[in-house]
Parts: sequence; C-alpha cells; structure tokens
Amino acid sequence: MQILVLLADGFEETEFVVPVDLWRRAGFKVTVASVSGADLVNGLHGLKIQSDVALDKLEPTEFDAVFLPGGGVGVQNLKASAAVENAICSLNGDNKWVLAICAAPTVLSKAHILVDRKATCYPGCEVDLVCREFSEDRVVVDGNIVTSRGPGSAEEFALKCIAVMGGVELAQNIQKQIVAR
Repeated sequence: MQILVLLADGFEETEFVVPVDLWRRAGFKVTVASVSGADLVNGLHGLKIQSDVALDKLEPTEFDAVFLPGGGVGVQNLKASAAVENAICSLNGDNKWVLAICAAPTVLSKAHILVDRKATCYPGCEVDLVCREFSEDRVVVDGNIVTSRGPGSAEEFALKCIAVMGGVELAQNIQKQIVAR
C-alpha cells in the first residue's frame, strides 16, 4: 500500500504524525508531498516536517491512497491548490482510497467527490461540507473514502484506514503494538 500525504503549511500536527506513524508501522509506504514545493512544511503549532518531494514532481495516480490532514490554515492552503484537487479527483476516479481528517473533508467537498457520500468533519466545518449524509461519528467509511473528526480521533482514523486497506488483523496487531484502546 502506497499512501501519498498532501501536506500544506498550517497542517494540524497530530492529524499528520499519528496516521503516518501507524501506517508506517503497518508496512505501508508513505510519501509526504509538499503542496507548496518547499522542503520544510510548517505545522500549525510550530512543528516542521521535511517533505519527501514536491507535489508537482510526482504522479499521484501511482499511489493507492491520498491523505489530507486538517488544520484550518493548512486546509485553506490545500483548497487553494489546483494540484491537490487534481490529485484527489484522479485517485477517486480510479476508485483508490481518499482519506481526510478534521477540516480536510471540506477539500473533498470542494472537489465535488462527497456529493453522494456519507462523511464527517471537524465540528463547525459541516456548513462547508456538501455530502449525501453528514455524520457525527468519529470515523466514517463510505466506499473508497474515509473521513474523521479531528486530532482526538487521529488514532481511530489511522487504525480504521489500516483495517480497510490492509485488513482487520493487521489493524488489530498495530492496535496491540501501541497499546491502543
């Protein structure tokens, strides 16, 4: 499983670090792509992450999944990028996994890929979420799309993604390994 992480300045650190760490523990290959093209991407609370590559230097369709972490400023930067919209629409069009947490499901909504889907997002962001059904569930899976509420649901989100992409047994093994509830 190869996951493309689209990272923009202002991302929410927990929503990036927890999923990426757990996915790598599960054996997934995770590539962090800087949306701006900068080598370092600045988190909302000061954490700086070294990107693997600039988004404009790769072909998103070579990946099995695309992930968008939230964070208010980061999500605005994701929404402002045509390359981000092209990447998520391409992968969704190929029925590959599209993963988003916190305010990032609104990026999916802007790209019109939630219209016939059930989804969730950070409380208050649902006013910008155009979907078939909004849910207050902490993690929602609808077909190839997985959405989640926020930093406090990052672990559940990451484990659910492992379960749907790599199998329940793998997710249970990671859950035990990290002593998750």
